[in-house]
Amino acid sequence: MNKQFIVVSYDISDDKRRRKVMKAMEDFGTRVQYSVFECRLEAKELAALKKRLRPHVREKQDSVRFYFLCVEDV
Repeated sequence: MNKQFIVVSYDISDDKRRRKVMKAMEDFGTRVQYSVFECRLEAKELAALKKRLRPHVREKQDSVRFYFLCVEDV
């Protein structure tokens, strides 16, 4: 098991979709700001998170960013 430390930030324009993204993120990480989560995920878990977020994110309107940090940076 090789978990990576990932900071996920999102900017979702629609309130309903933003709530769904937030609820999904709560299953994978810890909220540290309104739309920023810290996660420790294996590759399989990261893939599951991205799959779960996909229906709620509109590419031209929204932004979801994944920042991968080294253990030393955490």
